Parts: sequence; C-alpha cells; structure tokens
Amino acid sequence: MEETARVNKILVIDDDASTLSMLRLLLGAFGYDVLTAENGEAGLELFRRALPPIVLTDVRMPGIDGIDVLKQLKQADSDVEVIMITGHGDMDIAIRSLQHDASDFIAKPLRREALEVALKRAREKLDMKRQLRDHTRNLEAKVREATAELARSCESLKTLYEISQLVGETPSLSGITQLLRERIEALTHLRCYDFLLLNSRRSALARGHLDESAAAASEDLIESIQELERPLFLEAEEAARLLPSPPGPEIASLAMFPLARAGERPVGAALVGIGASVSGEELQLTSMLLSLAAGPIRRAVVQREEFEALRRMKGTGERFGNMVGRHEKIEQVYKLIASVADSDATVLIQGESGTGKEMVARCIHQMSGRNGGPFIPVNCAAYPQTLLESELFGHEKGAFTGAGHLKRGSFELAHGGTIFLDEIGEISQAAQVKLLRVLQFKEIQRIGSEHTIQVDVRILAATSRNLRHEIETGNFREDIFYRLNVIPIHLPPLRERMSDLPLLTDHFLRKIGERSNRKVCGIAPRAMDKLMHYPWPGNIRELENTMEHACILTRSDTVDLQDLPEYLREYTPAAERNGESLDEVERQHLIRVLSQYGGNRIRAARTLGISRSTLYRKLEQYGLLG
Repeated sequence: MEETARVNKILVIDDDASTLSMLRLLLGAFGYDVLTAENGEAGLELFRRALPPIVLTDVRMPGIDGIDVLKQLKQADSDVEVIMITGHGDMDIAIRSLQHDASDFIAKPLRREALEVALKRAREKLDMKRQLRDHTRNLEAKVREATAELARSCESLKTLYEISQLVGETPSLSGITQLLRERIEALTHLRCYDFLLLNSRRSALARGHLDESAAAASEDLIESIQELERPLFLEAEEAARLLPSPPGPEIASLAMFPLARAGERPVGAALVGIGASVSGEELQLTSMLLSLAAGPIRRAVVQREEFEALRRMKGTGERFGNMVGRHEKIEQVYKLIASVADSDATVLIQGESGTGKEMVARCIHQMSGRNGGPFIPVNCAAYPQTLLESELFGHEKGAFTGAGHLKRGSFELAHGGTIFLDEIGEISQAAQVKLLRVLQFKEIQRIGSEHTIQVDVRILAATSRNLRHEIETGNFREDIFYRLNVIPIHLPPLRERMSDLPLLTDHFLRKIGERSNRKVCGIAPRAMDKLMHYPWPGNIRELENTMEHACILTRSDTVDLQDLPEYLREYTPAAERNGESLDEVERQHLIRVLSQYGGNRIRAARTLGISRSTLYRKLEQYGLLG
C-alpha cells in the first residue's frame, strides 16, 4: 500500500504560483497525488521526505535553477524521472538537461497533450527500469544458484561467480566490456583485444563500438558472429578478411568467442589473442565468463539504443532541434540527420541559399559524439582565394608578405570537433588539392611549412551550386565531390514546403518579439495570403527578414498587409500576369530590389537573404550585370 501511494506521487517545482496552481489541478485530474514547491531548495527538501518517482521542475528559477535541481535529484535517487519545464529559447538548456539524464522536457506555455506525452514517457521509463531490475534480480539469482554448486569444487569458479556479479551490477555497456577485458587478462594468459556487439535486432554491429567504415564493410563478420556456437580460431588471412582492424604482429593467434547464454543466439563476440602457453582450462573459463556476461550486455545494448532514441528527440511534432517544419520533405531531412549524426561520415548538404544549411550542420554536430568539441564554420565564398588557404590550413610566420605571426587554420581549430565548409563550390583548384589530402589522410600542411599535422575532425560541407555541373565545366574536382558526397542531404526550397510557412512565420514572430521585447501575436489573413503566393527566392532567410521588417513597422499585435515590404506587397503571381514565367518573375523582383537600394548590391543581397556570390550569378543569368 505504501509503495502504491508513492508511485502515485508527483512533485512540481516552479516559482510561478499560477503554473503551480494549474499543474496541481491538471495532475490531480490525471489521478496523481500532487506535491508542490515554489523554489529549488524547498523542492529538494520535499523530495527527500516524500520520494516521488516523477518530478516536474522549471528550468529558470531564483536560487537553485532547474539544472542544479536535476543533478541533486539524480544524486539522491538515480531512478527518479525528471521532466524539465522550459521557456521559449531555452532549447540549449533543454538539451543539456537531457545530457544530465532528464526524462523529457516540455515548453511553456504548457499544453495538456504535451504534458500527457511527457508523463507517459516517464512512466514507461520507470516501468522499463523496474523490469530491468526484476530481470537483473532473476538473472543474479540464477547465477548464484548455478555458481554456488560450482564454487564448492573449484576456486576458479568462485572467482567466476564474483565477476559475474560485478558485470550484473555494472549499468553501462562500456563499463561491462572494460570489466570483462580486465578480468580475462588478469586471470588468464589471454589478451582481450576487442568486443563486437550486435544491435538489438542482431542484424548489424551496435553503434559506437566500431568506426563507420568497419560497420559498413562487415556483412561477413556479422554473419560469422550470428553463427558462432563455440570459439572460432582465426588464421592470419581469415582475420585480415573479416576484421575491421586486425591486431598487430604481437598477437600470435586470434579467436572469436561467442557472447551467448546456453541455447541462445550470440549477442556478439569477443576477440581474444591467444599465446602459446594458454591452457584448455583458461579457454573454458573465458567461455563461461563471456557466456554469463551475454545477458547484461544484451540489456545494456537495448537500454542504450532506447536512450539514444530519446536523446535524439529534440522536439515534438513541428520541431527538430532549432529546425521548424513538418512537411514530409523536411521530415526526411530530420531522419537523415538522426541517422548520420553519430557517425564520422562526411556529409554534403545541398540546397538553395537561405534554406538553412548551416543550421543542419550545427544540428548534426550537436547530436553527435563530438558535441563537446568545437564547431568551426567557414564560409568559403567570404574569402578571396589568396586568403582562403591560409584560413583553412593556417600559415607559418614569414610564409608570405604580411604573415607576421604563425596562424592556426580552421582545421586545426576544429580538432576533436566538426568543421563546416559552407559554399564549398567556391574554393579554388589549389585549395581543392589540399582539401583532398585532408579527406584522404586527415592531415594538413600550413602554408610555408614542410611538416604535416594530423587533425581529428569531421567534415560537413554545403553548397548552393550544382557540383555535378561544376565538374563538367572543370571548376570542381570529381574526386573531391565523391569524397564529400558520402552522405548527401538535400534541403528543399521554401516554395516546395509552403505548408510549413505558417509554422515558420509564427516561429519568427515569437523569436523576433522576444529579441525586441515586442509581442506580435499573428498575421492577418490577407497578409498571410500574400506570403503564401510569393515564391521566396531567398527561402527561409528571406522570410525571417520579412518578418523582422513587419514586426518593426506594425503598430498593432498583428502583422497586416501594409506592414510587409513594398516589393512583396506589389508582387503579383505569374498566373495573374498572363502566364509570365517564374524566371521572369525573379528577374523583375531583382530589378525592383536593386532599384529600391539605388543599385547597391550588398544591401540588395541582404534584403533578398542570399549571398553576394549568388546575387552576382543571378544578375549574370538574367543579363543585369551591365
């Protein structure tokens, strides 16, 4: 009865009395016994007394903020599920809270549906933890029963039992494998070289245990692991064919031991180096130890995959990280980002100017294992070709006139993190040759230096150009293209996802309103109609600039037609202009914007939300450069 009462308890911590009152009523209607606290200190004290399994806490509070509350709650009870309540603009804090093992986060203003989803997830995670504890207890009981009998006849089996206990109590996958490696090498003459673990479907290698190239080229290896019933001793030729990175010459012989409990299929394999003095008893002890570890390893793999899926959920419905939209084309982009984020594969992001290519690159970096390292963006179109090589690769003091000191390039600065090469199609042939060496060997050479420097960077590139056309015209190297185009992501232009325009305008109005301390609630129907019929050559960047223009000019809390830029108000769809083509519409629009700024191309490009190089190409295309 007491445990049931505790399960129904929920603690809400928020310094806003109205939020506390609303959540008390709403959660009470859900059947919870609601406890409330007006600040972090009071909330922590109340938690220690009542020990509720679920806590909702605001992120921003005086005194102890939500992140500190989360840390102290987890220290007090690692099983407690903490749902963070965030305000708009707190996405970075929300993501940081997930890194500190928060269950979920919901944004203010609170919606009933979002709250229900978050609570459902929290309960599911509590149930999952309970099931894992029950399963662990059952497994430990079985291990104790089995090893108790063996311990009476052999001291080595007593040691085996103790190790199995430690494995069962180790929560993380890396902790389990490290423990197994240390104990195998301490008790035998074997060297535990590596662990190859299958994912929860036993169809591929578990992510994070091998580099991406190994995972992509290991179909034979996966099949061999799936069929393992006993240790497989590998000849040098077989090891070189199967393994992603065979051991060095110091390993005389190599074997793959199955990670499998009796009667079950393997969950992976351990690669073990075998010396000439190894006995049959040591091989048997290793097999038994790995067999006992199979269950905890399987649970750890499943748990890690589930928590990785939760970590990738940066938002719900219409949001993905800082990206907004739910059109099927942009949702495909979300799926690609989630799939490639944890790898080190090179990604080429393609799309028109203003579609959000740098935002995609930042999202990939933030969701990757390199998110603790630097993210270095380089706009290749922003530098003269004479300076771009120095910006990318650095230079030695005195390397050329004006090089008064040593300069570290962007690749060096990005070591351990990610470099984003925007407008990659703009770089010169000389820089392309040097970039090819970075892609092939992960090494650079500063201008004026004779020495190479190894760099550990992930390369993300973007372009608004058609690189295949640039290859045909001789402006871009084909070998560079194929090394960059390992994972292509194409961002659709705004005109191809116009169903997202209301979401985007609402997002920009909130963002600009918070920045300027002005509240603009929405857009009048006739203004929205004008926005929906405009082709948006500058894409999302042009839309954001338009919304900022409207927010500045509006004298009410609603954007109306007169608040939009003049060129947009005067725009007439091609269908209403006697079948005028889209190219002609764009040409006339360029003429109007240039006229508006007296021919100033820099200001025109800024208003259109495109780069100067893109503007020049369009002016050349339409014969307007004269």
